[in-house]
Amino acid sequence: MSGLAPGLSDHLSTLTWSSSAAAQGQPKYEKLLGNYAEAILQMEPLRLQSYQQVQQIMGGALPKNICKKSDLVAPVNNICDRFFNESAEIIRNNGLSLTDFNAITEEVRKNKSLKNQLDEELIRRKGN
Repeated sequence: MSGLAPGLSDHLSTLTWSSSAAAQGQPKYEKLLGNYAEAILQMEPLRLQSYQQVQQIMGGALPKNICKKSDLVAPVNNICDRFFNESAEIIRNNGLSLTDFNAITEEVRKNKSLKNQLDEELIRRKGN
């Protein structure tokens, strides 16, 4: 798990896991997109709760990727650690490695077609 760090922001699209994941073929992304969408939906309540808790402690607006900061107060650091650990478990429980999750996140940011597929999958899953 070294090299991975969650980013808590007020927008889901900026939830980040930084890693040096190698690029993989797009067909693999498409195959895993359903698992990825499910992981995102399951992580969203945890992300919102964690963000709100950190916001209460820090008082107001938060810098982007607050959990990557090295000078966090202990309670915020604990929230970030819990968020990371629980998110990693959600990702794995949805059949993805953290490397796959990171790679898909990066590809969705770069590939409009894949982003559209993800958006459709998220809408479909929210409707069920």
